[in-house]
Amino acid sequence: MNAEDFMGSPDAQLLQALDTPFAWTQSGLQPLPWFPFTVGASASAVEAAGRLARRTEQAYWYLRKLLRFTPRFRLLVLSREDWSRFAEVTAYGIAHFTADGHLVVGAEPADAWSDVSRELARALSPRALRSVRDVHGAHPAHRDAPDLRELAEALVAHELARVIADEARATFPLPWLKDAFANYALVAVLGETDPDGLHRLSALADAALLLADATPTLREFDAGCGTLDPVSSVLAHLALTRSVFLAYAAARAQPLARWFAIACAAGRRKSPPDADHELGRLLTREVHPAIGHLALHCAAGRAPALRAA
Repeated sequence: MNAEDFMGSPDAQLLQALDTPFAWTQSGLQPLPWFPFTVGASASAVEAAGRLARRTEQAYWYLRKLLRFTPRFRLLVLSREDWSRFAEVTAYGIAHFTADGHLVVGAEPADAWSDVSRELARALSPRALRSVRDVHGAHPAHRDAPDLRELAEALVAHELARVIADEARATFPLPWLKDAFANYALVAVLGETDPDGLHRLSALADAALLLADATPTLREFDAGCGTLDPVSSVLAHLALTRSVFLAYAAARAQPLARWFAIACAAGRRKSPPDADHELGRLLTREVHPAIGHLALHCAAGRAPALRAA
């Protein structure tokens, strides 16, 4: 540890959970040593757990250095059989952070990713679909659809960024801003650690622009937070991702670091920006115009805000 490496300060309940030794014997999970965080895996998922833990470790070191914040968590990689014992989300494979300090992921991607693949195969033009499939490969069960499994695994960086934001008490005035922040972190992590993964994300985001009419607006995205169907949720996230790609292409990860500092300071301020247009100007000036652009569109109440991203 040094002056550039600040430890996180999670809330008291989470701190107590993380300070309580993990009950390995009762859990039935297998530990994976040599990672900077605790990793537990279902007995049938050790190989997948090693792969996902390495991805998480890459994101951990990169974001820790960039944001100067050390998150605390345990990574649990679970089979379908073990999912209900540890997860707080019913649907298998949906990555999330629990009250016990566990970053829970599935050993296999969520079933919803197959739904997204099939919808892309149905809705995209033949040329656009062929372009996406050339990058992602063909789905093993639906050969005309793209295989999104590798992209799904890469999203652990998105979830880790949300953990960091929560533990740092970073404040985002609108729910979609936290998702945009986490998507920016995903883009930055992939750009630095997995260029092929960044290409896969970019190809899908570009193709999704052709499905603008099916993409929720920012207000619809916030209103349906946690209840949107998987296809709509993915399209909304890809629209946000197109904007953060602009910021990353122009200035790499420095706007992300500035954004994190602003969001942390906002949690300590008594009077955060009182309107979306004020927030948009702040993000344009202090983070990047591509991020401020989204908030300004939201302030204007324009229905195609996300669609124009």
